[in-house]
Amino acid sequence: MEDRSKLIQERHRLALRFNLSESQIEPELVPLMLAVEQSVNKIDQAAAKVNDSIKPVVYNNHYGHNASAWTVWWGNLSTGIGQNIVAVSLVFSAFIFCCVAAFILKGAITDQEKIELAEKRWNFITRQFVRDHNGEYFIPKENYEVTPDKKGVRLLNREE
Repeated sequence: MEDRSKLIQERHRLALRFNLSESQIEPELVPLMLAVEQSVNKIDQAAAKVNDSIKPVVYNNHYGHNASAWTVWWGNLSTGIGQNIVAVSLVFSAFIFCCVAAFILKGAITDQEKIELAEKRWNFITRQFVRDHNGEYFIPKENYEVTPDKKGVRLLNREE
């Protein structure tokens, strides 16, 4: 009787372990499945040891003996590019974007015409606006006139 209850318990446990229903496991197959379970456990342990000892990936592109580090580096890079094309595309796009932005900024910074125009506008603004003792800017009455229709003001271009 005890053997029968032990067999039923093992059958239930094996069904859960191998994701089967108890009706699919014949009582005669229980000893065989216990042996399979032990083998699976050993395979799992071996796989865990292998996973713990995995080294970083270095692609073996068969360059022959005494290949230069430059050749190996470019070979690994090109193999990695093939395997990670999306990431490489994003990095390349960012690089191109930065180059174009640097070119545009260089043009804006070194363009003397734009610099002179900005200085002229800044000087005009600093002549028209005055800062009071609270640090707020305002336009003094002598720097503007009200338009004839009284809907706006016109800045006077006074020279100092």
